[in-house]
Amino acid sequence: MVKKVSRLTLIVLGLWLSFLALDASAKEATNLIPNPEFAGPQNAAGLPEGWERQTRRIPGLKPSQVYFSKVSGHPGKLLAVEGGPDRNGRVWCQVKNIHPHTDYRLEFTAYRPKFTNGVYFEVEIFGQRHLINQHFSYGRVQPIFLRVNSGNTQGKTRFMVSNPHRDLLAFGSPVLKLAEPARELAPAEKASVRLPKFFPVGIYAAGPDDLNEIRAAGFNAVQSYDLKPENIRRVAAASARLGLKYLPNFRGEPANFSRELGGRPEILGFYIEDEPEGRSVPPEKIKALNDSLKKDHPGVLTAVAMLRAQMIAAYREAADVFMVDPYPVPNMPMTWLSDSLDEAARHISRDRLWAVIQAFGGAKYARRDWPRPPTYTEMRCLTYLAVVHGAHGLFYWNYPEVKADTTSWEALKKIVPELRQLQTWLVVPDTPPSLRVEMTSPFKVDANGRPAVHFCEKKRGAEHLLILVNVIDRPVSFYLHGFGQQVSSLTEMFQPQTAVVYDGNIREKLGPYEVRVYRYHRKG
Repeated sequence: MVKKVSRLTLIVLGLWLSFLALDASAKEATNLIPNPEFAGPQNAAGLPEGWERQTRRIPGLKPSQVYFSKVSGHPGKLLAVEGGPDRNGRVWCQVKNIHPHTDYRLEFTAYRPKFTNGVYFEVEIFGQRHLINQHFSYGRVQPIFLRVNSGNTQGKTRFMVSNPHRDLLAFGSPVLKLAEPARELAPAEKASVRLPKFFPVGIYAAGPDDLNEIRAAGFNAVQSYDLKPENIRRVAAASARLGLKYLPNFRGEPANFSRELGGRPEILGFYIEDEPEGRSVPPEKIKALNDSLKKDHPGVLTAVAMLRAQMIAAYREAADVFMVDPYPVPNMPMTWLSDSLDEAARHISRDRLWAVIQAFGGAKYARRDWPRPPTYTEMRCLTYLAVVHGAHGLFYWNYPEVKADTTSWEALKKIVPELRQLQTWLVVPDTPPSLRVEMTSPFKVDANGRPAVHFCEKKRGAEHLLILVNVIDRPVSFYLHGFGQQVSSLTEMFQPQTAVVYDGNIREKLGPYEVRVYRYHRKG
């Protein structure tokens, strides 16, 4: 009898604990943001209950504005924020029940009536500031999502939304809840990806009549935006004839065309999305297309271009290769490209990263901060900077633009043959860092305070390749230490120049954005 009572007690206790766990889980999954729909009466600051802002007035400055707004076709209420020099274009609320060192998913809707480059909301939570630079859409409401870790924050925190700009930005329906655990790719999923065994050097927006000239320039791959089946067939046929690899545009999988093309040797893979983070395309939607293509053609490569590298974390299961495409010339540091590659590599392996190199610019792009195309020196700098930071493929954007500018096309025709000459080296992994740079010039650092010379080293037996890139627009000088007694000199591959090793180092000077590519042997 005692055993039966004990057993019954344990069962009841187990059910009670299970109920508590389920109840706790349900509570954890609830939205932690108070009054997310901005309901109820307004407080003294003119905001809904639970929300606050500072309303100080500074003489001589036009005050920031915060007010309710509605967008046609969108059912929810939005808070519109117009910032100003008084820095009062911000609203906040207090969030409770935060666990330390925990991942949360933050969501809200965002609206802007027009797009202005550089104008984005800033969100502060857990003492961290996040620039919402994935908000590209305008004239419609865009859902925003990001994964944030609470760090050392426990209990209460402040959630603040700021707009420091005069342009109108609006947000609504904020949600903060526990994020689902990050899923590691299974070995079978990793094995299903057949990454190319060569280094793709391609160009965007190629048409069927462009391929002869593209091939003559030294490219080995092309991408096309054309969705018409007849033009896809023409590009595929011309690629097969010329020995090019083709990355057709399959956003939306036109007419299940993949079944016709998927197994053909000239197909590099399928281009299935273009900067989806800027429109908040659901990762699940892209993954569904990816899975459908792989069902028809197991192991086929899929590629997505992305500008905001931090968002690759959300999309990493949706495609095999991510083509990182920041265009820095002339108003951003060259290292925007390399920093984006490094950020992307925090979320996926570098063998899944390709870089898109800017080869365009001009009057029609002036309002988007690209009033001119890169010079030959700048384009070459971006090219080798991507290689130094682990890109496993390069595509230039784009053929119609660069071909229309004779100077840019001639510059590209000098750079691409170098990459062709380096093909067998570009597939060799970088060796672990053994060299150390010591800057000696007045200009020493890049935009983030690191040495202005970025470099990588590759090894193939006793033979080594060294790529040096000056990432700033000033001349630099430096020592590179760590060669040892086995190396006496280095030979530049593309110009008649030798670097002599003395006391285990070379002493170099590089002009603005200059690149050097050295070969050397390490005896023994």
